[in-house]
Amino acid sequence: MTIERLTVIYDEQCALCRRCRHWLEHEPTYVPLDFLAAGSPAARERYGEVPWLGAELVVVSDDGSVWAGPAAFLTCLWATLHYRTWSYRLSGRTLAPLAERFFHVVSSNRKRIGAMVGSPRRSVGECPDGRCHHREPESARAVYNAPDVTCPACGAKSWSGSWKCWSCGTAFA
Repeated sequence: MTIERLTVIYDEQCALCRRCRHWLEHEPTYVPLDFLAAGSPAARERYGEVPWLGAELVVVSDDGSVWAGPAAFLTCLWATLHYRTWSYRLSGRTLAPLAERFFHVVSSNRKRIGAMVGSPRRSVGECPDGRCHHREPESARAVYNAPDVTCPACGAKSWSGSWKCWSCGTAFA
């Protein structure tokens, strides 16, 4: 089956995420992109069963395929006219580990990066606790009915089924 449309679910509370959405909205694409704020009622209604919703960048195709984190980032590149070739290069055996680390470094430093690049729709009170991290994965806890686990390295909340921190990449024992 051919992918005919992608929905990009992003963190609307993050300046960098909003900047990336703005950039992606203006890139020519092979596949039409829809954007949906992770905290919106529509996202919860349509994709509430996706365990990464609100905790990771998520991309959903019209055929129901779901990508999260670094894979979602590469899927966004794949959709663009100018960066599709890079999506193939970065997903290859040689560069995939580097692309994954890059995504995690950027994701865990979004507040600082967002402050440098600005935001097309800056809101008062964004990242109110001073750390621009993804919101707690509420739907993941509901799906797995598991207690929160806090990463010992960066303090990001995860769920007990995780083997690696989504924010900094630290492996859990």
